[in-house]
Amino acid sequence: MNDQTPPGAASDPSVGSWGPTVQGSRGLHPLVRVLAVLGVAALVGITAVTTTGVLLVQRAEASLTRVPVPQLDEVDEADGPLPRHFLLVGSDSRAGLTAEERRELTLGSFEGQRADTIIYVTFSADRETLSMVSLPRDLLVYDTNDRHRKITDVFAGGADDLVEVIQRNFGLPINHYAAISLGGFVEVVHTLGEVEICLEQPLRDRKSGADFDAGCHQMDPTEALAYVRSRSGPRADFERIDRQQRFIQAVLRELMDARVLAEPVRLFQLVEDVAGNLETDDRLTVNQMRRLAEQARGAVTGDIPMTAVPAYPQTIDGLYFVVAYGPGARALFDDLREGRPIEPRGSREERADTVVSVWSGGRATEQRIVIQTLSFAGFVPGGAGVGPDAVDAGGTTSVYAVPGHEEQAGWVAATLGTTVAELPDDVTPPEGAHVVVAVGDDASS
Repeated sequence: MNDQTPPGAASDPSVGSWGPTVQGSRGLHPLVRVLAVLGVAALVGITAVTTTGVLLVQRAEASLTRVPVPQLDEVDEADGPLPRHFLLVGSDSRAGLTAEERRELTLGSFEGQRADTIIYVTFSADRETLSMVSLPRDLLVYDTNDRHRKITDVFAGGADDLVEVIQRNFGLPINHYAAISLGGFVEVVHTLGEVEICLEQPLRDRKSGADFDAGCHQMDPTEALAYVRSRSGPRADFERIDRQQRFIQAVLRELMDARVLAEPVRLFQLVEDVAGNLETDDRLTVNQMRRLAEQARGAVTGDIPMTAVPAYPQTIDGLYFVVAYGPGARALFDDLREGRPIEPRGSREERADTVVSVWSGGRATEQRIVIQTLSFAGFVPGGAGVGPDAVDAGGTTSVYAVPGHEEQAGWVAATLGTTVAELPDDVTPPEGAHVVVAVGDDASS
């Protein structure tokens, strides 16, 4: 054995002898499993939590692509720890893929880059909680020239443009940025092996290349990419967000058994797959990732909650957009900004079993917005009408729990950024409804 101690090994307990090791029965921490799928913390998890291999850190540092992102918010923890905010982007750049690979992956001839996936990640100040929120790619934003744009198109101008637009439109701080390309996604899945996805319904999508019968499928990289890129279904981009989140959960299961971590060759390959296709801001070092992973080791003991910005469709100048639902988005962004946990919204399957009736109180436009927002979130519309005067909401939208369905009402209230009240005794809910919403003036704000 080489008797020379690698630099930093003596002072850093996470750094030890060369070579990957799996630490007893601890396995790969759920926090790291999720972020490994997204790209940036694959390095964090592999180098900090599952191995003491300095060689891996050196290889990762050498392979990363770094870009200046001046718009990022700096962190000053002089008065104590603060929340940390990351912007993770899945780029649809075809760079590095041959013409044959583009055909096989049904990627077309698009040049340049857009943001195919945008996920905002917040660590709480005490590193005890983690929040992850998807921003729909068709989300309406205004650029620095006050032109309305789809958020996916802003990324064509680079990371700094995207960071600035998110900060200006939503007031969200961003401390670090990372992006992984389609080619990187394919290579990572190839190294991990096939991933099992079970479908309740067939999925056919000529645009993404998805062609699956109902049932369980062992998806290879080509099939996995077709699955997570598909927007097939009535909720369009929100269908894709659901698929991406389901795929993340499936990859977690693959990583749970730590097969990759126990095989040095695959572990090194995974580091190269990620780092070689990963772009980060030039302030984010592997050592910073490692320290953050160590601090946040206990953040999650089960599934990491994931949600999307609540939104509804709108056509502007002949173009399709989704618009952030004001009260719900503001409440969500307030929680993210302060590092508070995301309020529970139920699983995709639970929302699909929750029937919501929406009463307008004479506010037809606001009623339409609320119905569309809840439909895009995956809830089931269960009738609409004016509703009785006893539950007229006035300025603020109200959510009422039908007795026995208080939890479902909480999910709806979290989506709409409001609170739950008891349905008055003299008011009868529509038949079959689990939750009743009385629309207020704020729904269009």
